Amino acid sequence: MNPKEDLFRRLFERLGDYQAEMIALQRQLVRRVAVGPDAGGPGEGEKAAFLADLLKGWGLKVDNYPAPDPRVAGGERPNLVAWLPGRKPGKVWVLSHLDVVPPGDEALWDSDPFTLRVEGDRLYGRGTEDNHHGIVTSLMAVKAFLDLGITPDRTLALALVSDEETGSHKGLAHLLKEQPQLFGDQDLIIVPDAGSEDGTLVEVAEKSILWLKLILKGQQCHASRPHRGKNTLRACAHVIVALEGLSQAFPRQDPLFRPPESTFEPTQKEANVPNINTIPGRDVFYLDCRVLPDYDLALVKERVLALGEEAARRFGVTLKVEPVQELPSPRPTDPNAPVVQALKRAIHRVYGREAKPQGIGGGTVAAFFRQQGLPAVVWMTVSHTAHQPNEFCSLKNLLGDARVLSHVMLMAE
Repeated sequence: MNPKEDLFRRLFERLGDYQAEMIALQRQLVRRVAVGPDAGGPGEGEKAAFLADLLKGWGLKVDNYPAPDPRVAGGERPNLVAWLPGRKPGKVWVLSHLDVVPPGDEALWDSDPFTLRVEGDRLYGRGTEDNHHGIVTSLMAVKAFLDLGITPDRTLALALVSDEETGSHKGLAHLLKEQPQLFGDQDLIIVPDAGSEDGTLVEVAEKSILWLKLILKGQQCHASRPHRGKNTLRACAHVIVALEGLSQAFPRQDPLFRPPESTFEPTQKEANVPNINTIPGRDVFYLDCRVLPDYDLALVKERVLALGEEAARRFGVTLKVEPVQELPSPRPTDPNAPVVQALKRAIHRVYGREAKPQGIGGGTVAAFFRQQGLPAVVWMTVSHTAHQPNEFCSLKNLLGDARVLSHVMLMAE
């Protein structure tokens, strides 16, 4: 038997003993609320401190590269890197994010979002899939190396970053700007933050992200005298319907992506007047655009403004469009890149399935790596419950994905 195959068999078996530890780790992560300050939360500090202590207790060196942020206790957002040194130059990176989104309407949950609930194979709680799945699988894979005394060829680097859910400016973008020496173009970089239910989707490309804030201004008045005002809520509804024309303005499809077309979705709506009998004179809503890479985002913004202004004008209302986030799609990771091939081999070895490099509509932090010319892939086996009430992950998927990561970590030379 190939010596590394024998080592992998030992890693495979050892990881099978960690299921209780996976549940326990999820329980600790879920209870430490890591909603970012943009969403009214305390930030990632408590969760990062817990993980840093845990990893140091395992004997790993842990560095923190914090980003300043006066909105959180201590004034900093943590970005941890834990190291297991290898024999040769080069690293295998697994990057997960610490922050989670708010639970939303808690009446839609069957239990407390921040208390882990275990039902059979499912682990319920905010963040269990997005992104505790990545944290748990990467930590357990490294723990198996430690417990078995296996020294990898490449250094294993676990990055646990902040602010992924609201732009990554205090997370990976900060790391790449302030600590560019951490990453090399020969490193294998895996981001467990999206995928498919069967674990065969290896994400190598993403659509451009464009988040827009649309501000309508009219004239507030008493609801019994609507002729004295200009109702921005009525205009807002018509603007939203008018923006359905974006799909006709940008109709191309690319089979590399799921879904294959650009998408334009109205999402958040700010509150306007506090009482029923007042017509609002100001309304604000947001548009989430995921745009195929071959479209210029400047053209999308122009079309949003043109469609919106035409609809708003009928009600005597003005419209202003402001970008909230604008992230043009970087060059895709080559489907033949070493990290893609290593992951495909590992998925086949663990799951017995053929993985396929593909693009996705959602944005991930891998885009920041690709903008720097660093080939990165996004992969994990998902339940597609991220951001939903009753978010859950599968214990079976945690175990299988930890085995996949351990295979990549062991076999990379």
